[in-house]
Amino acid sequence: MLRFFAKFQRSRNLILLAFCALLLIGLVAFYIPNTPLDPSGRFSSSAAGDDVVIAKVGSQEVSMRELRVRLQQMASSFGQRGGNSIPLTTLKQLGMDKQALDQLIASRILLDQGSNLGLIGTDREVADVVKGQFTDESGKFIGAEEYKRRLRLQGVDLGQFENDRRNEITSRKVHDFLTSAEQVSDRDVEERFKKDNTKVEVVYASVDIEKIRQKYKPSDEDLKTYYEAHKNDFKATAPTRKVDYIFISTDDAAKIVPISDEDLRKEYETRKQVEYRASIIKLKVLTPEDETTVKSKIDELANRVRGKDGKGEDFAAVAKGNSQDPSAANGGDLGWIKKDPNKTSDWRQRPYTGGLKVGEIDGPFRDGQAWYVMKVTEQRDVPFEQMRETLKATLSNNKAFQKASQLADTAYEKATEYKDLRKAAEEIAKELKVNPETLVKSTPYFKNGDSLELGKSSGRSNVPAFEEAVSTLKKGEIGDKVSIPGGQAVPQVVDVIENGQQLTYDQARNQVEDKVRAEKEPALAQTKAQQIVSQAKNAEDFQRLAKAEGFETKNDTNLQNYSFPSAGGTIPQGSNQARTAVMTLKEGEVYKAPIKTGASYLIFAATKRTEADLTRLAGQRESLRQAIVSERRQAAYEAYVKSARKLYEQQGKIKIYQDRIDKFFASLGKEQ
Repeated sequence: MLRFFAKFQRSRNLILLAFCALLLIGLVAFYIPNTPLDPSGRFSSSAAGDDVVIAKVGSQEVSMRELRVRLQQMASSFGQRGGNSIPLTTLKQLGMDKQALDQLIASRILLDQGSNLGLIGTDREVADVVKGQFTDESGKFIGAEEYKRRLRLQGVDLGQFENDRRNEITSRKVHDFLTSAEQVSDRDVEERFKKDNTKVEVVYASVDIEKIRQKYKPSDEDLKTYYEAHKNDFKATAPTRKVDYIFISTDDAAKIVPISDEDLRKEYETRKQVEYRASIIKLKVLTPEDETTVKSKIDELANRVRGKDGKGEDFAAVAKGNSQDPSAANGGDLGWIKKDPNKTSDWRQRPYTGGLKVGEIDGPFRDGQAWYVMKVTEQRDVPFEQMRETLKATLSNNKAFQKASQLADTAYEKATEYKDLRKAAEEIAKELKVNPETLVKSTPYFKNGDSLELGKSSGRSNVPAFEEAVSTLKKGEIGDKVSIPGGQAVPQVVDVIENGQQLTYDQARNQVEDKVRAEKEPALAQTKAQQIVSQAKNAEDFQRLAKAEGFETKNDTNLQNYSFPSAGGTIPQGSNQARTAVMTLKEGEVYKAPIKTGASYLIFAATKRTEADLTRLAGQRESLRQAIVSERRQAAYEAYVKSARKLYEQQGKIKIYQDRIDKFFASLGKEQ
């Protein structure tokens, strides 16, 4: 490789002679560190243990250096987003070390395949990469000696650097070899254009298990039948407890905590909020053919109200003469706009989401079938009376929580003094002005991880804080206060069963119910979703039926804003299936097959459909073709790597030395 650069020696000597008078400057410059050769941080200095092999993939090896550098790149990337570099030990806690190693193993599979296919990067190709990367201001190669000097200054080994470039070339060759057969037809391009530009407005609902859980109550007969059929599954393999507890509800505490007008005004001063007043100019796009004309017009109006040096025409006057919004009669004035954190995508929220100031003009921007220009005209503190109810609710919640916590402390003191939970409850009940019997509650027998209905929870769920509070208590012991849904609890362990003892039906009932629900609730959710879409004759009917069953309906376009849950892969579960299904719907049509998305079933109907304007396809055809080719090639590459790794694992060609990796991270922990 270095012989390739020998031809640059003569030129180098001439240059050195020409600049011999500047030798001193050259020597000084020699010792001034250059900026990093690669912004990604690839050229990190070496560290102890870098040569340790942490994995073997076929004939290829993965070194500790490569894992360290890959993790440093990840840390640098996170640092650029958050402002601080993340320690490598933190990346390990996040599982990023496995992700980095998986990437390195994938690269080694490609290199191994490249060797088998004869696609290894050549000296000439490596030289071309180096010459392209190390250039002077005129774009010419800096010369072999200067190239080596820069690597040396960065603490980068020459052979390692060139080997890395060779591996990159090999990987690229294999990638191109695997994906070169991907072709895209004109029909494929047209279908993609239609998919991207057809707008289907939908009404949808998510039939989730949580809603089913609230309504579904297994019968005692069903639970007993299940218990008898699976009796051996219900033994106290882990400590199984029954607990009584005093429950102090924040709702009850709120009733005895007064909130004065003075309290509210003090709260107002600490929680003042700003709101904005704005005006708009709106132009509608009635047909696709109007797009260019409308965009040109809105640009003209935006320029007029902005003017030069900020001295534009009167916004209200321009709005009155041009805006197609009902607010035009008032000069485009929308009045005071309330901040709504739940509607950040609403164009009316732009003064808040865009950080606009009074006098600033925003736009033009497109929303739906219209173009807008907006001007923020005023700013004020939200009036006290407008915030009163919010302030009252916040203050009441805070004071109620504090009061409930104080009462729970008292309850614990009295319960430990009397050694009687119910006597302590009687004293607390006097202050809360409630029946003491309503304060003492009991759990079923449960072990850690079981679902419980505690306090004022709306359903069954696991409550780790409660489990932890009672986990060290012996039978009869009283524990300190603990927060549970809706308030505070002071627990007392009534019974503990352990050592693998067989549980009776009554003792196992809570666990039996968990098992039965886990088996039946998903099927019930699917059945309910199917029932709604089967009965719905149109979109309006669909919305009525979904609401009648207690499911919230929402509106969207092409399901762009629906949050599909991740199933552990890069593509959220059900997203492709659902969005493809939306494209098949006619206006008013209900999609008849519920789509599973995580623990829920997505159901929807089309309320409006606007077809893509195919006259605009010609101008986008080639860019769309390239995008599709790129996507298909990437998919083919990922599928190959996945199948190749599976084959390598089956053949025992992948060996990971986890103990060496663990030793590396242990040494980092000691340094920190």
